[in-house]
Amino acid sequence: MLYKPRFLVAYTFALILMSSLTTTAYFHYFVLGSAENEEPALRFVSDEQVNNSPLKENNTIVEIISYGCHYCAVNEKNVAKLESRLPPGTRLIRLHLSNEQHTGLASFAPVFATLTAMGLEDKYRASAYRAILEQNIDLTDERQLNNWLQANGIDSKAYAKASKSQAVKTLLDSMKSISRFYTIRATPTFIVGNKWVATQDRDFPEFTDQLLSLLEHDKPLEE
Repeated sequence: MLYKPRFLVAYTFALILMSSLTTTAYFHYFVLGSAENEEPALRFVSDEQVNNSPLKENNTIVEIISYGCHYCAVNEKNVAKLESRLPPGTRLIRLHLSNEQHTGLASFAPVFATLTAMGLEDKYRASAYRAILEQNIDLTDERQLNNWLQANGIDSKAYAKASKSQAVKTLLDSMKSISRFYTIRATPTFIVGNKWVATQDRDFPEFTDQLLSLLEHDKPLEE
């Protein structure tokens, strides 16, 4: 009666083969595949394309952030140090990721735009990060937003009026155009001199050196 032992050996071999094939397929499609589809840390926009850019100032570093982005919040001090190292005649601009539906990381673009129009964005940026990332406050929900405004001493009526202003609409439209033109899918992303699109691929302050090289010399640092 050798049928059962032979059957068990064949069955075991088949399981091993299937497991091996499954592992190989997983590695190929999910590990290698994701690496192949990953956005490069540095992209160059051609001069011809730059002519159509919604950004018009050449000597700027534009940081695209999201209030829902942990890394944006963590990098605040590093970006402030970057700003302090900018050469004369250049400046750092912060804008929020935005899209037509205000979904995902772009959900909080209206809050950013309204606070900016009120001249309050830089003052309450840290509080907005903290509310969303640490306190689980949904600033896209009107009730929770009003509670947050009250807790921060911001006039909710003035906020509501500003949110419907032409200044906010114009800023939202601008941020949507920039996010779309530069195909921004992750935050923080830095647009340098209108032609370089960089995501962090090294620690600060080395990443600051990279951004400044792009801004001042129009080329990345030597690897």
